[in-house]
Amino acid sequence: MRRRLLVSAVIVSLAWLPAVAQDARGALDAAVTAMGASNVHAVEYTAVKGNQYALGQAPGPGKPWPRFTVTQYSLLINYDASVMREQITRIDDEKPPVGGGAGGYNPETGQGGIRPIPFGPNVNTAVRNGQTPEGALQIWLTPHGFLKGAAANAASLTATPRDRNGLLSLSFKAFDKYTVTGLLNRDNLVERVRTTVAHPLYGDSVIEAQYSGYQDVGGVKFPSRIVQTQGGFPLLDVPVTVQPGAAAAAALTVPAPGGRGRGQGQGPAAGPAQGPARLSTRELAPGFWAVEGGAQSFVIDFRDFIVIVEAPANPARVDAVLTEARLLVPNKPIRYVVNTHQHADHSGGLRAVVAAGLTLLTHQVNVPFYEKMLRNPATIEPDALAKNPKAPVLEGMRDKKVITDGTRVVEVYHVRGNLHSEGLLMVYLPKERMIIHADLFSPRPAEAKQLPWSPLTQNFYDNIRRLKLDVAQMVHVHGGMDSFDKLVAAANLPR
Repeated sequence: MRRRLLVSAVIVSLAWLPAVAQDARGALDAAVTAMGASNVHAVEYTAVKGNQYALGQAPGPGKPWPRFTVTQYSLLINYDASVMREQITRIDDEKPPVGGGAGGYNPETGQGGIRPIPFGPNVNTAVRNGQTPEGALQIWLTPHGFLKGAAANAASLTATPRDRNGLLSLSFKAFDKYTVTGLLNRDNLVERVRTTVAHPLYGDSVIEAQYSGYQDVGGVKFPSRIVQTQGGFPLLDVPVTVQPGAAAAAALTVPAPGGRGRGQGQGPAAGPAQGPARLSTRELAPGFWAVEGGAQSFVIDFRDFIVIVEAPANPARVDAVLTEARLLVPNKPIRYVVNTHQHADHSGGLRAVVAAGLTLLTHQVNVPFYEKMLRNPATIEPDALAKNPKAPVLEGMRDKKVITDGTRVVEVYHVRGNLHSEGLLMVYLPKERMIIHADLFSPRPAEAKQLPWSPLTQNFYDNIRRLKLDVAQMVHVHGGMDSFDKLVAAANLPR
């Protein structure tokens, strides 16, 4: 009797599978009809106001990303060629400015100008090639793009019943690792599209696009508002107008290979070089090296150990930094990896630090945040930590931490009251009279000398004076080294 029941259950479950597939195909067909997706080949969305938020650049751990005002937005999509271009012009008008991700220097707020880049509104342009996983996901996150992606991946299409809000979930699996889910409302319009992507620090990170205010334009339904979130925080919020089949969108073609994936006509970034290659290093003082490229790391040699400052970018980059440190200083353990602050470009490699079993020194305000982030699953792109999970070894400091071997002394200080990050640290080498800092100062272009002071520059200066540090050289995490006199001149302050 028991065996009969088991056989019956198997037969029922097998009979149910085609019904589920049929339900999914029926839901997709209904949405394609309701949205008029079959008639959409190219589209242009534009906006002249809205908000954009800088991913991973919050003023404190776990806080929302900083907000910027959008003054121009353009999203061009050629569905037939599977390519899109998004362009955002934004200004940093928050008062006071908090967090990172700023563009050109704004004389009203003092934000920006952290790197010597052009002034004025910051323009971000990205071209997405739908032949690549990253580009395809971006296109499939759009409402009509989702329906086209679902049709192209119909073999994996599934549907679930409508929830109490009337939303039906339609999902497909792509590239053997991404699940893309669209939520259809009672009118069979795409209300939300979400997927999970890999982030170097946050691990599996959910990105979602929300669409509302649908209007009929030539028999096709288009949204009038786009809201994007990642990790539960907003990324973009713009009210849009639409031009179906716009000439500019229809003219988009797949970018030529070998570009950098930024700007019109440029293709996706080239793949990494094959085979191991040493990173570029520069000795700034005896036993003190900069590991160059993008956001830098630093290696400091002590009698019986070494210390690394900063684990930026991603785990692969930091793995290379750890290898380079051991080549520069063989047969010595790494006592600490010092993290200046929690912004993603400065902490993206911390998973490699944990995987290597190293102690991470950071400000105590970051400890609960890192405890959570560094235990997150990373199934989309599993790294060494995902394959061999370890508990992070974290040491939280408050105002000052002295690292010494009895001969060499390195002092780590909290940068109090800084608007860029609550837990910002700077590293001082007293004998060398050098200070390593992140995002606090970089010389402005000549035409900016007379602009009003920056609160970041002022705060950096104030902290150095408060601590009575004898600084001759500023070492910038984002590259280069300058005399302290340049900070004084830029801030128009006494030496």
